[in-house]
Amino acid sequence: MKTKAVLLFLLVTVSPLVAQEAPPPVDRYVTMIESGQGDPVRAELPALLAKYPNDPGVLYLQGLLTKEGAEAVRIYQSIVDNHPKSEWADDALYRVYQFYQAIGLFRTAELKLNQLKRDYPRSKYVTGKVEPDTPVAAEPPAVQPDPGQIKPPQAQGQFALQVGAYSTQINADKQKLFFEDLGYPVEVIAKTKDGRTLFTVNVGNFATYDEAKAKSAALKKQYNLDSFVVTR
Repeated sequence: MKTKAVLLFLLVTVSPLVAQEAPPPVDRYVTMIESGQGDPVRAELPALLAKYPNDPGVLYLQGLLTKEGAEAVRIYQSIVDNHPKSEWADDALYRVYQFYQAIGLFRTAELKLNQLKRDYPRSKYVTGKVEPDTPVAAEPPAVQPDPGQIKPPQAQGQFALQVGAYSTQINADKQKLFFEDLGYPVEVIAKTKDGRTLFTVNVGNFATYDEAKAKSAALKKQYNLDSFVVTR
């Protein structure tokens, strides 16, 4: 009888430990995606989603690997709505902000940015403790734009890809240099709306929309960079 009691005690105390599963290594996967190694993560994603269907980190990976911007934003927004206390909620909300900023819905982007500041004041995107690759809440002191420094487009193609939109020319020039190093023609265009200046970064010189769209998909695959086709 005593032996049975001991076995029952061990079963009750040990089984919860056995049942616990290690969380998915989301940080490692994100690092791989950001370093251009998205394909191995994409190959593992179906298994991760099957095993962790409601894990906000895995959903965040799904958003990062989703090619269609609107669908990716839907995934990110679901993380913010359903897992607001997750460690990935602020990352997801920042991605939502990026999307609306990039497509020119500045009022919506501003609302998302204000939500980020309000709900996640310690987020790295608010404190500025990371080097941004796209505009963030805490930027370097703004430099007054000099229209003479913004070169007019030299290419004659009808289409280009907008790869970024920044509130300071400094950040726009950083991305411009990145694409120049890759050999792409790049231009920075200053746009002013409601008294606010935004610096967009346009890449490439494409004769047709389909050509530009194909390059957009290639950039997404190679560098995990979102872009969309614009006319000159």
